[in-house]
Formats: sequence, C-alpha cells, structure tokens
Amino acid sequence: MVLARTFKGISGLFELVLGLPLLGGMVVMGSGWGISAVMFALHAVTLAMSLQHRQSFYGSAAGIVTCLLFSVPVVGMFGHWVAAVLLLVSMVDRHGAGVAGGFRRP
Repeated sequence: MVLARTFKGISGLFELVLGLPLLGGMVVMGSGWGISAVMFALHAVTLAMSLQHRQSFYGSAAGIVTCLLFSVPVVGMFGHWVAAVLLLVSMVDRHGAGVAGGFRRP
C-alpha cells in the first residue's frame, strides 16, 4: 500500500515538472518525446498498483490520457496540471479511496 502511494507521489511530481510551461517543454523536446513513453509506463505501473491495493486510480488514468494527448502544446500542459493534482491528492488521501475527508465503514 505504501509503494502505491509512493509511486503516486513520484509520478505526480514528474507531472508537475512537465506541466511547467518552459521547463516541461524543454524536457519533452530534449528527450525527443521519449519522456512520454517513460511517463506512460510509470502511470501504467501506478495504475496497476492502485487497483491491486484497491486505492483510487483516477490520477493514473488521467496521466495515461495526458500521455496520449501531450502533443497538443496547451492541452498537454493543462493535462499535466490536472494529472499532477489528481495524483498528489490521491496520494495524501487518508483512505486512498478518492474521498478526502469522507467517512468509510470499518
């Protein structure tokens, strides 16, 4: 369970960097668009871990969609922002179910 949260944090921080207007573009262009394949794999692993531990997976799903749409400059930037926020929120979510502050049955 801790490993899934760690992967959410790592992928969320990477998404934040890629969402920065100038720096993110330089990283993507400098890697020859290869960073997209790396991020896709990272999101896929995070998604699998989240599903295995029955945690929220919407951040990883948003990250995968962003990896597919990143070639459109402005859409990709906003997609990285959305994915980063969703991943980091699901990481710090106490229950891991995507309901921050909500009540759960024991």
